[in-house]
Amino acid sequence: MALAKTGRIAEADALFGKLLEKKPARVKILQSAIHFHNRYSRHARRALPLVTDLLKARPDAAQTHALAAETYANCSRFPLAKFHADRATTLAPDDPDTLFIAAYAYLQASDFAPALDLISHALQLAPDHQQARLQKGRALLGLGDTDGAVSIARGLWQEKRDDINTIGLFIDAAKLQGDDPILVYMRDTLLPAYRDIGGAPLAHLLKLLGKAHNDFGDYHAALDYFDQAKAAQPLQYDDKRYAAFVDAQCKAISRADYFGKGTDHDSPALIIGMPRSGSTLLEQILAAHPEIASAGESPSLNVIVQDIGVRTHHGGDITRAIQQIPAEAIRRFAQRYLDETRQGDERWTIDKSLHNFELLGFFATMFPKARILHMMRDPMDTCVSCYMQNLSAWHRYTQSLDTLGHAYVQYRRLMDHWETALPNPMMTMQYEDLVTDTETQARAAIDFLGLEWDPACLDFQNNSNRSMTLSARQVREPLYTTSMQRWRRYEPHLAPLKKRLARFYPDGLSSDEKGG
Repeated sequence: MALAKTGRIAEADALFGKLLEKKPARVKILQSAIHFHNRYSRHARRALPLVTDLLKARPDAAQTHALAAETYANCSRFPLAKFHADRATTLAPDDPDTLFIAAYAYLQASDFAPALDLISHALQLAPDHQQARLQKGRALLGLGDTDGAVSIARGLWQEKRDDINTIGLFIDAAKLQGDDPILVYMRDTLLPAYRDIGGAPLAHLLKLLGKAHNDFGDYHAALDYFDQAKAAQPLQYDDKRYAAFVDAQCKAISRADYFGKGTDHDSPALIIGMPRSGSTLLEQILAAHPEIASAGESPSLNVIVQDIGVRTHHGGDITRAIQQIPAEAIRRFAQRYLDETRQGDERWTIDKSLHNFELLGFFATMFPKARILHMMRDPMDTCVSCYMQNLSAWHRYTQSLDTLGHAYVQYRRLMDHWETALPNPMMTMQYEDLVTDTETQARAAIDFLGLEWDPACLDFQNNSNRSMTLSARQVREPLYTTSMQRWRRYEPHLAPLKKRLARFYPDGLSSDEKGG
Protein backbone atom coordinates (compact mmCIF):
# COMPACT_ATOMS: atom_id res chain seq x y z
CA MET A 1 0.00 0.00 0.00
CA ALA A 2 2.94 2.32 0.62
CA LEU A 3 4.04 1.74 -2.97
CA ALA A 4 0.51 2.40 -4.22
CA LYS A 5 0.25 5.67 -2.32
CA THR A 6 3.45 6.92 -3.98
CA GLY A 7 2.19 6.02 -7.47
CA ARG A 8 4.25 2.84 -7.95
CA ILE A 9 1.19 0.88 -8.98
CA ALA A 10 2.86 -1.91 -10.98
CA GLU A 11 5.21 -2.75 -8.11
CA ALA A 12 2.35 -2.77 -5.62
CA ASP A 13 0.33 -4.99 -7.93
CA ALA A 14 3.19 -7.48 -8.20
CA LEU A 15 3.54 -7.68 -4.41
CA PHE A 16 -0.18 -8.23 -3.95
CA GLY A 17 0.05 -11.01 -6.54
CA LYS A 18 2.68 -12.80 -4.45
CA LEU A 19 0.69 -12.31 -1.25
CA LEU A 20 -2.42 -13.78 -2.86
CA GLU A 21 -0.66 -16.89 -4.17
CA LYS A 22 -1.20 -18.67 -0.88
CA LYS A 23 -4.68 -20.18 -0.72
CA PRO A 24 -6.73 -19.33 1.15
CA ALA A 25 -5.41 -15.82 1.43
CA ARG A 26 -5.49 -14.10 4.80
CA VAL A 27 -8.45 -11.80 5.39
CA LYS A 28 -6.24 -8.74 5.88
CA ILE A 29 -4.54 -9.37 2.52
CA LEU A 30 -7.89 -9.78 0.76
CA GLN A 31 -9.14 -6.53 2.28
CA SER A 32 -6.02 -4.62 1.28
CA ALA A 33 -5.95 -6.03 -2.26
CA ILE A 34 -9.62 -5.16 -2.84
CA HIS A 35 -8.98 -1.64 -1.56
CA PHE A 36 -5.94 -1.38 -3.85
CA HIS A 37 -7.84 -2.36 -6.99
CA ASN A 38 -10.71 0.00 -6.19
CA ARG A 39 -8.70 3.07 -5.24
CA TYR A 40 -5.29 2.71 -6.90
CA SER A 41 -5.00 0.26 -9.80
CA ARG A 42 -8.54 1.22 -10.93
CA HIS A 43 -9.07 -2.37 -12.14
CA ALA A 44 -12.07 -3.14 -9.97
CA ARG A 45 -13.00 -6.22 -11.99
CA ARG A 46 -9.82 -7.85 -10.70
CA ALA A 47 -11.19 -7.42 -7.18
CA LEU A 48 -14.37 -9.39 -7.92
CA PRO A 49 -12.96 -12.89 -7.14
CA LEU A 50 -11.28 -11.45 -4.06
CA VAL A 51 -14.66 -10.13 -2.88
CA THR A 52 -16.12 -13.60 -3.31
CA ASP A 53 -13.34 -15.07 -1.16
CA LEU A 54 -13.75 -12.36 1.47
CA LEU A 55 -17.51 -12.92 1.68
CA LYS A 56 -16.85 -16.60 2.35
CA ALA A 57 -14.15 -15.89 4.93
CA ARG A 58 -15.91 -13.11 6.86
CA PRO A 59 -19.58 -12.92 5.85
CA ASP A 60 -20.81 -11.03 8.91
CA ALA A 61 -18.35 -8.14 8.90
CA ALA A 62 -19.48 -4.64 7.92
CA GLN A 63 -16.14 -3.97 6.24
CA THR A 64 -16.59 -7.04 4.02
CA HIS A 65 -19.91 -5.78 2.71
CA ALA A 66 -18.62 -2.22 2.35
CA LEU A 67 -15.74 -3.45 0.19
CA ALA A 68 -18.17 -5.58 -1.80
CA ALA A 69 -20.48 -2.59 -2.31
CA GLU A 70 -17.63 -0.41 -3.54
CA THR A 71 -16.31 -3.10 -5.89
CA TYR A 72 -19.68 -3.94 -7.41
CA ALA A 73 -20.45 -0.23 -7.84
CA ASN A 74 -17.14 0.28 -9.68
CA CYS A 75 -17.99 -2.70 -11.90
CA SER A 76 -21.45 -1.23 -12.65
CA ARG A 77 -23.24 -4.11 -10.92
CA PHE A 78 -25.57 -1.82 -9.07
CA PRO A 79 -28.18 -4.21 -7.61
CA LEU A 80 -25.39 -6.15 -5.89
CA ALA A 81 -23.68 -2.91 -4.85
CA LYS A 82 -26.84 -1.64 -3.16
CA PHE A 83 -27.52 -5.02 -1.55
CA HIS A 84 -24.10 -5.05 0.11
CA ALA A 85 -24.35 -1.36 0.99
CA ASP A 86 -27.56 -2.10 2.87
CA ARG A 87 -25.97 -5.09 4.59
CA ALA A 88 -22.94 -3.03 5.61
CA THR A 89 -25.02 -0.23 7.12
CA THR A 90 -27.22 -2.75 8.95
CA LEU A 91 -24.11 -4.19 10.57
CA ALA A 92 -22.50 -0.79 11.28
CA PRO A 93 -25.29 1.82 11.22
CA ASP A 94 -23.23 4.54 12.89
CA ASP A 95 -19.83 4.11 11.27
CA PRO A 96 -19.05 7.14 9.07
CA ASP A 97 -16.72 5.26 6.71
CA THR A 98 -19.27 2.51 6.13
CA LEU A 99 -21.99 5.09 5.51
CA PHE A 100 -19.70 6.95 3.12
CA ILE A 101 -19.04 3.84 1.00
CA ALA A 102 -22.71 2.87 1.04
CA ALA A 103 -23.63 6.35 -0.16
CA TYR A 104 -21.01 6.04 -2.90
CA ALA A 105 -22.63 2.81 -4.12
CA TYR A 106 -26.03 4.50 -4.33
CA LEU A 107 -24.55 7.55 -6.05
CA GLN A 108 -22.92 5.39 -8.71
CA ALA A 109 -26.30 3.79 -9.30
CA SER A 110 -27.86 7.28 -9.73
CA ASP A 111 -30.11 6.55 -6.74
CA PHE A 112 -29.70 9.95 -5.17
CA ALA A 113 -32.28 10.12 -2.38
CA PRO A 114 -30.91 7.11 -0.41
CA ALA A 115 -27.37 8.37 -1.09
CA LEU A 116 -28.25 11.75 0.42
CA ASP A 117 -29.80 10.12 3.49
CA LEU A 118 -26.70 7.98 4.05
CA ILE A 119 -24.22 10.78 3.59
CA SER A 120 -26.24 13.17 5.76
CA HIS A 121 -26.11 10.59 8.56
CA ALA A 122 -22.36 10.20 8.05
CA LEU A 123 -21.89 13.96 8.31
CA GLN A 124 -23.85 14.09 11.56
CA LEU A 125 -21.26 11.68 12.96
CA ALA A 126 -18.23 13.26 11.25
CA PRO A 127 -19.17 16.81 10.15
CA ASP A 128 -15.67 17.72 8.95
CA HIS A 129 -15.31 14.78 6.54
CA GLN A 130 -14.41 16.63 3.33
CA GLN A 131 -15.06 13.79 0.90
CA ALA A 132 -18.44 13.15 2.48
CA ARG A 133 -19.36 16.82 2.03
CA LEU A 134 -18.31 16.60 -1.60
CA GLN A 135 -20.42 13.47 -1.98
CA LYS A 136 -23.39 15.33 -0.52
CA GLY A 137 -22.94 18.00 -3.17
CA ARG A 138 -23.06 15.34 -5.87
CA ALA A 139 -26.23 13.86 -4.40
CA LEU A 140 -27.89 17.28 -4.23
CA LEU A 141 -26.93 17.97 -7.84
CA GLY A 142 -28.44 14.65 -8.88
CA LEU A 143 -31.65 15.60 -7.10
CA GLY A 144 -31.76 18.93 -8.94
CA ASP A 145 -30.72 21.13 -6.01
CA THR A 146 -28.06 23.09 -7.88
CA ASP A 147 -28.03 25.90 -5.33
CA GLY A 148 -27.27 23.43 -2.55
CA ALA A 149 -24.51 21.81 -4.60
CA VAL A 150 -22.96 25.20 -5.42
CA SER A 151 -23.07 26.24 -1.76
CA ILE A 152 -21.21 23.09 -0.70
CA ALA A 153 -18.66 23.48 -3.49
CA ARG A 154 -17.92 27.11 -2.57
CA GLY A 155 -17.53 26.22 1.10
CA LEU A 156 -15.15 23.37 0.33
CA TRP A 157 -13.15 25.52 -2.06
CA GLN A 158 -12.60 28.18 0.58
CA GLU A 159 -11.02 25.49 2.76
CA LYS A 160 -9.00 23.67 0.11
CA ARG A 161 -8.55 25.69 -3.06
CA ASP A 162 -6.48 23.17 -4.99
CA ASP A 163 -8.95 20.27 -4.80
CA ILE A 164 -9.89 19.51 -8.39
CA ASN A 165 -12.90 17.40 -7.39
CA THR A 166 -14.42 20.33 -5.52
CA ILE A 167 -13.83 22.56 -8.52
CA GLY A 168 -15.38 19.90 -10.76
CA LEU A 169 -18.55 19.87 -8.66
CA PHE A 170 -18.75 23.65 -8.86
CA ILE A 171 -18.31 23.70 -12.65
CA ASP A 172 -20.98 21.01 -13.05
CA ALA A 173 -23.48 22.78 -10.83
CA ALA A 174 -22.98 26.47 -11.67
CA LYS A 175 -22.66 28.74 -14.66
CA LEU A 176 -19.56 30.81 -13.98
CA GLN A 177 -18.84 34.34 -15.03
CA GLY A 178 -15.41 35.35 -16.28
CA ASP A 179 -14.51 37.18 -13.08
CA ASP A 180 -15.60 34.44 -10.67
CA PRO A 181 -12.83 33.92 -8.06
CA ILE A 182 -12.82 30.15 -8.63
CA LEU A 183 -12.32 30.59 -12.37
CA VAL A 184 -9.60 33.20 -11.86
CA TYR A 185 -7.80 30.87 -9.45
CA MET A 186 -8.08 27.94 -11.87
CA ARG A 187 -6.68 29.97 -14.74
CA ASP A 188 -3.98 32.02 -13.00
CA THR A 189 -2.76 29.70 -10.23
CA LEU A 190 -3.70 26.09 -10.92
CA LEU A 191 -3.14 26.00 -14.68
CA PRO A 192 0.59 26.93 -14.58
CA ALA A 193 1.18 24.30 -11.89
CA TYR A 194 -0.79 21.65 -13.80
CA ARG A 195 1.16 22.36 -16.98
CA ASP A 196 4.24 21.18 -15.10
CA ILE A 197 2.40 17.96 -14.15
CA GLY A 198 0.89 17.31 -17.58
CA GLY A 199 -1.10 14.21 -18.58
CA ALA A 200 -4.54 13.35 -17.24
CA PRO A 201 -4.57 15.96 -14.42
CA LEU A 202 -3.82 18.76 -16.88
CA ALA A 203 -6.41 17.45 -19.34
CA HIS A 204 -9.05 17.37 -16.61
CA LEU A 205 -8.37 20.97 -15.57
CA LEU A 206 -8.36 22.18 -19.18
CA LYS A 207 -11.77 20.56 -19.80
CA LEU A 208 -13.18 22.27 -16.73
CA LEU A 209 -11.83 25.60 -17.96
CA GLY A 210 -13.29 24.92 -21.39
CA LYS A 211 -16.73 24.21 -19.98
CA ALA A 212 -16.62 27.32 -17.81
CA HIS A 213 -15.67 29.57 -20.74
CA ASN A 214 -18.34 27.98 -22.90
CA ASP A 215 -20.94 28.70 -20.21
CA PHE A 216 -20.31 32.44 -20.27
CA GLY A 217 -19.98 32.68 -24.05
CA ASP A 218 -16.23 32.80 -24.71
CA TYR A 219 -16.59 30.12 -27.39
CA HIS A 220 -13.23 30.36 -29.11
CA ALA A 221 -11.35 30.14 -25.81
CA ALA A 222 -13.56 27.21 -24.79
CA LEU A 223 -12.73 25.26 -27.95
CA ASP A 224 -9.05 26.07 -27.53
CA TYR A 225 -9.05 24.67 -23.99
CA PHE A 226 -10.63 21.45 -25.23
CA ASP A 227 -8.07 21.22 -28.03
CA GLN A 228 -5.33 21.56 -25.42
CA ALA A 229 -6.98 18.91 -23.24
CA LYS A 230 -6.96 16.38 -26.08
CA ALA A 231 -3.27 17.09 -26.69
CA ALA A 232 -2.42 16.76 -22.99
CA GLN A 233 -3.97 13.31 -22.73
CA PRO A 234 -4.06 11.76 -26.21
CA LEU A 235 -6.36 8.76 -26.56
CA GLN A 236 -5.93 6.23 -29.33
CA TYR A 237 -9.07 5.67 -31.39
CA ASP A 238 -8.82 2.64 -33.66
CA ASP A 239 -10.93 3.71 -36.62
CA LYS A 240 -10.27 0.48 -38.55
CA ARG A 241 -11.34 -1.72 -35.62
CA TYR A 242 -14.52 0.28 -35.07
CA ALA A 243 -15.43 0.24 -38.76
CA ALA A 244 -14.80 -3.52 -38.84
CA PHE A 245 -17.05 -3.94 -35.79
CA VAL A 246 -19.87 -2.16 -37.61
CA ASP A 247 -19.13 -4.01 -40.87
CA ALA A 248 -19.38 -7.40 -39.19
CA GLN A 249 -22.85 -6.73 -37.81
CA CYS A 250 -24.13 -5.11 -40.99
CA LYS A 251 -22.97 -8.05 -43.10
CA ALA A 252 -23.70 -11.00 -40.80
CA ILE A 253 -26.85 -10.07 -38.85
CA SER A 254 -30.27 -10.09 -40.50
CA ARG A 255 -33.91 -10.49 -39.53
CA ALA A 256 -33.53 -14.25 -40.03
CA ASP A 257 -31.29 -14.44 -36.96
CA TYR A 258 -34.27 -13.64 -34.73
CA PHE A 259 -36.89 -16.13 -35.93
CA GLY A 260 -38.14 -18.12 -32.95
CA LYS A 261 -35.68 -16.51 -30.53
CA GLY A 262 -36.04 -14.46 -27.40
CA THR A 263 -38.52 -13.96 -24.60
CA ASP A 264 -41.98 -12.44 -24.58
CA HIS A 265 -40.98 -9.68 -22.17
CA ASP A 266 -41.59 -6.26 -23.68
CA SER A 267 -41.40 -4.03 -20.60
CA PRO A 268 -37.88 -2.66 -21.16
CA ALA A 269 -37.57 0.22 -23.62
CA LEU A 270 -34.29 1.64 -24.81
CA ILE A 271 -33.37 5.21 -25.65
CA ILE A 272 -30.28 5.07 -27.83
CA GLY A 273 -28.19 7.41 -29.97
CA MET A 274 -25.04 9.48 -29.70
CA PRO A 275 -24.24 11.41 -26.52
CA ARG A 276 -25.50 15.00 -26.51
CA SER A 277 -28.41 14.12 -28.80
CA GLY A 278 -31.21 15.29 -26.50
CA SER A 279 -31.84 11.90 -24.94
CA THR A 280 -32.04 13.22 -21.37
CA LEU A 281 -34.87 15.55 -22.35
CA LEU A 282 -36.80 12.65 -23.87
CA GLU A 283 -36.10 10.45 -20.85
CA GLN A 284 -37.38 13.07 -18.42
CA ILE A 285 -40.55 13.68 -20.44
CA LEU A 286 -41.31 9.96 -20.56
CA ALA A 287 -40.38 9.29 -16.93
CA ALA A 288 -42.90 11.92 -15.81
CA HIS A 289 -45.63 9.49 -16.94
CA PRO A 290 -46.98 7.43 -14.02
CA GLU A 291 -46.59 4.18 -15.94
CA ILE A 292 -42.96 4.75 -16.95
CA ALA A 293 -39.86 4.43 -14.77
CA SER A 294 -36.29 5.21 -15.73
CA ALA A 295 -33.24 3.11 -14.92
CA GLY A 296 -31.02 5.93 -16.16
CA GLU A 297 -27.91 4.92 -18.05
CA SER A 298 -27.92 1.29 -16.99
CA PRO A 299 -24.68 -0.60 -17.67
CA SER A 300 -26.50 -3.92 -17.49
CA LEU A 301 -26.58 -4.80 -21.19
CA ASN A 302 -22.91 -3.98 -21.65
CA VAL A 303 -21.88 -5.95 -18.54
CA ILE A 304 -23.87 -8.99 -19.67
CA VAL A 305 -22.15 -8.90 -23.06
CA GLN A 306 -18.76 -8.63 -21.35
CA ASP A 307 -19.59 -11.54 -19.06
CA ILE A 308 -20.13 -13.89 -21.99
CA GLY A 309 -16.68 -13.02 -23.30
CA VAL A 310 -17.44 -10.47 -26.02
CA ARG A 311 -14.50 -8.14 -26.40
CA THR A 312 -15.18 -4.44 -26.84
CA HIS A 313 -15.86 -3.53 -30.47
CA HIS A 314 -14.94 -7.01 -31.70
CA GLY A 315 -17.14 -7.84 -34.68
CA GLY A 316 -16.56 -11.60 -34.63
CA ASP A 317 -17.34 -11.91 -30.94
CA ILE A 318 -20.61 -10.00 -31.07
CA THR A 319 -21.95 -11.71 -34.19
CA ARG A 320 -21.17 -15.16 -32.76
CA ALA A 321 -22.91 -14.22 -29.52
CA ILE A 322 -26.01 -13.07 -31.41
CA GLN A 323 -26.19 -16.13 -33.65
CA GLN A 324 -25.05 -18.93 -31.32
CA ILE A 325 -26.26 -18.11 -27.82
CA PRO A 326 -28.43 -21.00 -26.53
CA ALA A 327 -32.09 -20.42 -25.74
CA GLU A 328 -31.60 -21.19 -22.04
CA ALA A 329 -28.82 -18.60 -21.80
CA ILE A 330 -31.05 -16.05 -23.54
CA ARG A 331 -33.76 -16.58 -20.93
CA ARG A 332 -31.27 -16.38 -18.07
CA PHE A 333 -29.65 -13.18 -19.31
CA ALA A 334 -33.02 -11.61 -20.11
CA GLN A 335 -34.17 -12.22 -16.53
CA ARG A 336 -30.90 -10.83 -15.19
CA TYR A 337 -31.33 -7.68 -17.29
CA LEU A 338 -34.89 -7.24 -16.01
CA ASP A 339 -33.81 -7.78 -12.41
CA GLU A 340 -31.03 -5.21 -12.75
CA THR A 341 -33.06 -2.50 -14.47
CA ARG A 342 -36.61 -2.82 -13.19
CA GLN A 343 -37.50 0.08 -10.88
CA GLY A 344 -40.99 -0.88 -9.72
CA ASP A 345 -44.36 -1.98 -11.05
CA GLU A 346 -44.54 0.52 -13.91
CA ARG A 347 -45.52 -0.76 -17.34
CA TRP A 348 -42.27 0.43 -18.92
CA THR A 349 -38.70 0.80 -17.68
CA ILE A 350 -36.51 3.13 -19.74
CA ASP A 351 -32.81 2.34 -20.17
CA LYS A 352 -30.98 5.38 -21.50
CA SER A 353 -27.50 3.96 -21.98
CA LEU A 354 -26.97 5.58 -25.37
CA HIS A 355 -24.18 3.39 -26.71
CA ASN A 356 -26.48 0.41 -26.44
CA PHE A 357 -26.98 1.17 -30.15
CA GLU A 358 -23.80 -0.88 -30.62
CA LEU A 359 -25.41 -3.87 -28.87
CA LEU A 360 -28.95 -3.75 -30.23
CA GLY A 361 -28.37 -6.98 -32.11
CA PHE A 362 -27.74 -8.83 -28.87
CA PHE A 363 -30.52 -6.99 -27.01
CA ALA A 364 -32.99 -8.18 -29.65
CA THR A 365 -32.06 -11.82 -29.02
CA MET A 366 -33.40 -11.38 -25.48
CA PHE A 367 -36.24 -8.93 -26.12
CA PRO A 368 -37.44 -9.02 -29.74
CA LYS A 369 -40.67 -7.25 -28.74
CA ALA A 370 -39.08 -4.45 -26.71
CA ARG A 371 -39.44 -0.93 -28.06
CA ILE A 372 -36.47 1.21 -29.07
CA LEU A 373 -36.48 5.01 -29.25
CA HIS A 374 -33.68 6.43 -31.37
CA MET A 375 -32.88 10.03 -30.44
CA MET A 376 -31.20 12.14 -33.11
CA ARG A 377 -29.94 15.71 -33.34
CA ASP A 378 -28.28 17.80 -36.01
CA PRO A 379 -25.00 15.91 -36.72
CA MET A 380 -22.75 18.96 -36.40
CA ASP A 381 -24.40 20.05 -33.15
CA THR A 382 -24.14 16.53 -31.77
CA CYS A 383 -20.46 16.14 -32.55
CA VAL A 384 -19.35 19.61 -31.45
CA SER A 385 -21.17 19.12 -28.16
CA CYS A 386 -19.50 15.72 -27.68
CA TYR A 387 -16.10 17.26 -28.40
CA MET A 388 -16.61 19.96 -25.79
CA GLN A 389 -17.64 17.77 -22.89
CA ASN A 390 -15.67 16.07 -20.15
CA LEU A 391 -16.59 12.61 -21.38
CA SER A 392 -14.81 9.58 -19.95
CA ALA A 393 -11.81 7.97 -21.63
CA TRP A 394 -14.16 5.32 -22.99
CA HIS A 395 -15.35 7.93 -25.51
CA ARG A 396 -11.94 7.98 -27.15
CA TYR A 397 -13.52 8.75 -30.50
CA THR A 398 -13.77 12.34 -29.26
CA GLN A 399 -9.95 12.63 -29.42
CA SER A 400 -10.19 14.85 -32.48
CA LEU A 401 -12.85 16.39 -34.69
CA ASP A 402 -11.82 13.97 -37.43
CA THR A 403 -12.13 10.81 -35.32
CA LEU A 404 -15.41 12.07 -33.89
CA GLY A 405 -16.77 12.52 -37.40
CA HIS A 406 -15.63 9.01 -38.31
CA ALA A 407 -17.39 7.49 -35.29
CA TYR A 408 -20.57 9.41 -36.07
CA VAL A 409 -20.64 8.06 -39.63
CA GLN A 410 -20.26 4.50 -38.31
CA TYR A 411 -23.05 5.04 -35.79
CA ARG A 412 -25.43 6.19 -38.52
CA ARG A 413 -24.43 3.28 -40.72
CA LEU A 414 -25.15 0.78 -37.96
CA MET A 415 -28.49 2.39 -37.10
CA ASP A 416 -29.54 2.27 -40.76
CA HIS A 417 -28.86 -1.46 -40.64
CA TRP A 418 -30.76 -2.08 -37.40
CA GLU A 419 -33.87 -0.41 -38.78
CA THR A 420 -34.23 -3.21 -41.29
CA ALA A 421 -32.56 -6.13 -39.49
CA LEU A 422 -34.19 -6.11 -36.05
CA PRO A 423 -37.65 -7.38 -35.17
CA ASN A 424 -38.18 -4.67 -32.54
CA PRO A 425 -40.56 -1.75 -32.98
CA MET A 426 -38.39 1.35 -33.43
CA MET A 427 -39.15 5.05 -33.43
CA THR A 428 -36.76 7.83 -34.46
CA MET A 429 -37.18 11.20 -32.79
CA GLN A 430 -35.50 14.48 -33.70
CA TYR A 431 -34.29 16.73 -30.89
CA GLU A 432 -35.09 19.92 -32.77
CA ASP A 433 -38.71 18.80 -33.22
CA LEU A 434 -38.96 17.84 -29.56
CA VAL A 435 -37.83 21.31 -28.49
CA THR A 436 -39.98 23.30 -30.92
CA ASP A 437 -43.16 21.18 -30.72
CA THR A 438 -42.81 19.37 -27.41
CA GLU A 439 -46.41 18.25 -26.88
CA THR A 440 -46.85 16.74 -30.35
CA GLN A 441 -43.59 14.82 -30.10
CA ALA A 442 -44.19 13.73 -26.51
CA ARG A 443 -47.66 12.47 -27.40
CA ALA A 444 -46.17 10.49 -30.30
CA ALA A 445 -43.61 8.86 -28.01
CA ILE A 446 -46.24 7.98 -25.39
CA ASP A 447 -48.45 6.55 -28.13
CA PHE A 448 -45.49 4.50 -29.42
CA LEU A 449 -45.32 2.92 -25.96
CA GLY A 450 -49.02 2.13 -26.10
CA LEU A 451 -50.01 4.37 -23.20
CA GLU A 452 -52.69 6.97 -22.62
CA TRP A 453 -51.47 10.57 -22.63
CA ASP A 454 -50.76 12.18 -19.23
CA PRO A 455 -50.29 15.98 -18.87
CA ALA A 456 -47.51 15.34 -16.32
CA CYS A 457 -45.22 14.66 -19.28
CA LEU A 458 -45.19 18.39 -20.05
CA ASP A 459 -44.32 19.24 -16.45
CA PHE A 460 -41.19 17.10 -16.44
CA GLN A 461 -39.00 19.80 -14.82
CA ASN A 462 -40.87 19.18 -11.57
CA ASN A 463 -40.72 15.41 -11.82
CA SER A 464 -38.99 13.61 -8.96
CA ASN A 465 -36.97 11.49 -11.37
CA ARG A 466 -33.33 12.48 -11.51
CA SER A 467 -30.59 12.37 -14.07
CA MET A 468 -26.87 11.92 -13.48
CA THR A 469 -25.94 12.63 -17.07
CA LEU A 470 -24.12 15.65 -18.42
CA SER A 471 -27.53 17.29 -18.88
CA ALA A 472 -28.50 17.08 -15.20
CA ARG A 473 -28.70 20.85 -14.87
CA GLN A 474 -30.43 21.54 -18.19
CA VAL A 475 -33.30 19.08 -17.70
CA ARG A 476 -34.61 21.22 -14.86
CA GLU A 477 -34.58 24.39 -16.93
CA PRO A 478 -37.36 25.47 -19.33
CA LEU A 479 -37.02 24.21 -22.87
CA TYR A 480 -34.81 26.37 -25.00
CA THR A 481 -33.82 26.54 -28.65
CA THR A 482 -30.40 28.13 -28.18
CA SER A 483 -28.79 24.68 -28.42
CA MET A 484 -29.89 24.44 -32.07
CA GLN A 485 -27.19 25.26 -34.63
CA ARG A 486 -24.73 25.98 -31.82
CA TRP A 487 -21.93 24.53 -33.91
CA ARG A 488 -21.84 27.73 -35.97
CA ARG A 489 -20.30 29.56 -32.99
CA TYR A 490 -17.15 27.52 -33.59
CA GLU A 491 -17.36 27.19 -37.37
CA PRO A 492 -13.90 28.55 -38.28
CA HIS A 493 -12.33 25.64 -36.38
CA LEU A 494 -14.50 22.78 -37.65
CA ALA A 495 -13.15 21.94 -41.12
CA PRO A 496 -12.22 18.28 -40.32
CA LEU A 497 -15.66 17.62 -38.88
CA LYS A 498 -17.50 19.33 -41.72
CA LYS A 499 -15.61 17.18 -44.20
CA ARG A 500 -16.62 13.96 -42.43
CA LEU A 501 -20.27 14.94 -42.02
CA ALA A 502 -20.87 16.57 -45.41
CA ARG A 503 -22.81 13.49 -46.57
CA PHE A 504 -25.59 14.32 -44.09
CA TYR A 505 -26.05 17.83 -45.57
CA PRO A 506 -26.97 17.39 -49.23
CA ASP A 507 -27.69 21.13 -49.48
CA GLY A 508 -24.30 22.06 -48.05
CA LEU A 509 -23.01 23.57 -44.84
CA SER A 510 -22.41 27.19 -45.77
CA SER A 511 -22.98 29.81 -43.09
CA ASP A 512 -26.16 31.17 -44.63
CA GLU A 513 -27.89 27.79 -44.51
CA LYS A 514 -29.48 26.04 -41.59
CA GLY A 515 -28.10 22.58 -42.27
CA GLY A 516 -29.56 19.54 -40.49
